[in-house]
Amino acid sequence: MAGIAELSYTKTGTKMGTIELIVPHGTKLREIAKLRELVFNDLIAKLPRACPACHSGDNFVIRERLDPVIRVDIKSLRIVK
Repeated sequence: MAGIAELSYTKTGTKMGTIELIVPHGTKLREIAKLRELVFNDLIAKLPRACPACHSGDNFVIRERLDPVIRVDIKSLRIVK
């Protein structure tokens, strides 16, 4: 999924949540800056949450998606190549 970023919202406590932006490995800082602008100007309101207009107190995390080192099939508990 090269070139695709993911945005999610996770409830981490009773009043706070985490907005997480996951970018592909090797994403440049200038690209992240453009994404951040899009996230705060348009996308946050589209995330499923109790109050789409308010994100006060929520954490905002940007992380890079790294290539998996070891992939494990959860059902069989075997390493997937």
